[in-house]
Amino acid sequence: MRTLTTPAHAPAATPAPAPARRTLTRISALGVACSAALALAACGGGGSAHKGSSGSTSAAGSFPGAPATSSSPSPQPSFDPAAGPIMNPAQLPKNCTGLVTDADMQLALGNPLNGGDYFQPFQPTAAKQLGRVVCQYGVVQDPSGKITSNQVEIQLAIYADAATAQSHGATTVGTFAGQGDQYAPISVAGHPATYVIEAGKDAVLVMYDGNRTYLITTAESLVKGDEAKVFTLKIAQALYKHTTPAAPTTPSSSAATPGAPSSSGASTPGAPSSPPAAGSTAPAGTPAPGGSAPPSSPSSPPAD
Repeated sequence: MRTLTTPAHAPAATPAPAPARRTLTRISALGVACSAALALAACGGGGSAHKGSSGSTSAAGSFPGAPATSSSPSPQPSFDPAAGPIMNPAQLPKNCTGLVTDADMQLALGNPLNGGDYFQPFQPTAAKQLGRVVCQYGVVQDPSGKITSNQVEIQLAIYADAATAQSHGATTVGTFAGQGDQYAPISVAGHPATYVIEAGKDAVLVMYDGNRTYLITTAESLVKGDEAKVFTLKIAQALYKHTTPAAPTTPSSSAATPGAPSSSGASTPGAPSSPPAAGSTAPAGTPAPGGSAPPSSPSSPPAD
């Protein structure tokens, strides 16, 4: 997959917004009302703000309307997003591979994704936002080389604290709900998220964990229906894995003495008293060399 870049601070190369995307606007009231939307999976709720729905009931605490339905139910989440790890600006990915790799895309899709990718870092633009990066995958260019659309877009933003990340994520869900889009809880490797279905258009997954927010948009032209949900979920799992800071290891409270038993049994001289923390993954390795695009507007709206 080729990576498209432009010289630093050259706004002329800004990709043109894809006409199929919708513009997000802040809806404060809905944002507050949707503060529980990102945690719906934890309480088993579901909901929708799909216009014209009738004859359905929603779970307690959800928006009125018909819940989004699917033949492939999601497992229940088992993690508290408010207790998720904290990422600092220096840990933000420096290229598209730091978010999702070519191998991740191929594994999720079943075949290589056509087109190049386009990476953009952004300066903080919202309250308590510390940074944001966006990558468009499978970009389509016109004869002049201008990007006209993409097949997958991923946005990662980090904030000063988990509460702020949750607020911004909920506002994004509220905005989609205000546009009449169906939504449903989904679990990303045990972490609660919200899956938004834009009727006849793109599928979107919104998630927050710790001080991070994620927004994944999958174009309907690539996959649709339940296949879009399965694909987007796989991409979300890969994204979470690559962008979750490693948990610090805690040294043993007492040094192991050669030949002396430790709290977990006999120790071996020179062996660590406790193994490294398992289950945590550091962000993807050293970014590949290459320039990145200057701050500009991505084809998909920001995750607030």
